[in-house]
Amino acid sequence: MNDTPTDPTFSSLEEERDASMKSAQSQNPVWFYSCEGERIGPVTFSELRIKAKEGGLNPRLDLAWKHGMNDWLPAGEIPGLFERREIPVKREELAPAADPYSPPKPESPQERMAREEGWPGVGRGSFLLAVIIFPIIWNLGIATGLLFFGKEFGPEIMGFVSVGAPFVPVLVAVVYGVKRLINVGMSGWWYLGNFVPILNFWVGYRCFACPPGYAYHKKLDGIGVVLAIIYWLLVLISIVAGVAAIVLLLGMAGSPELQEKVREAIQHAMAQMPKK
Repeated sequence: MNDTPTDPTFSSLEEERDASMKSAQSQNPVWFYSCEGERIGPVTFSELRIKAKEGGLNPRLDLAWKHGMNDWLPAGEIPGLFERREIPVKREELAPAADPYSPPKPESPQERMAREEGWPGVGRGSFLLAVIIFPIIWNLGIATGLLFFGKEFGPEIMGFVSVGAPFVPVLVAVVYGVKRLINVGMSGWWYLGNFVPILNFWVGYRCFACPPGYAYHKKLDGIGVVLAIIYWLLVLISIVAGVAAIVLLLGMAGSPELQEKVREAIQHAMAQMPKK
């Protein structure tokens, strides 16, 4: 039986190479995290560990994520994030490596954009189907159902269906809108911006045109550019139409004939009121 002696220098070289690979990977800015509801990144794993060490991350409430993970995880469930491991290495005992490790090239924004499956939430196609196509199909289906099944189920049931049915597309639009903002890299709470004038245009633009992860890489792809042009043209047309309607109403309000008709309508309504 022959015993092969172990070369301590060779083992040290292997350990140094492994440590170098782990260090290079920790310096690759591929991590994203949430802090008090705000999504931040990309950062390196070393920066994330410093944030955790300084108490800037809550292990249960704050989340962390990188490409390849199925979903965001609590920061406390990320291995090594809240641990500090120091491996002493005596560099004076190491000889120069014959094949030094070359760290991987950081992923470009274009490459991250191409990996749409890595971002949580829903993409542009699903969002547009949910908020534009689905309401049309749903309303057509409800109208057809009322026409063909009205006599079979009776007016009470069909009346209940006709009242509750319009809320289904609204609920679907809210759910997909929140998930779309998460897909863009924003907090789902930004959906409330749809109810704030001016801000709603910006939130709608993010949902309508921006690719996954846009809040981080700030890059529009080809489809995004086309959708952005269409979106802002529709917004401009809506603003112009609204201003024109207001001007028309104000012009009609100043018309003596319209004022006289309004006065007559008020007098007629008062005359119809029962007298005590």
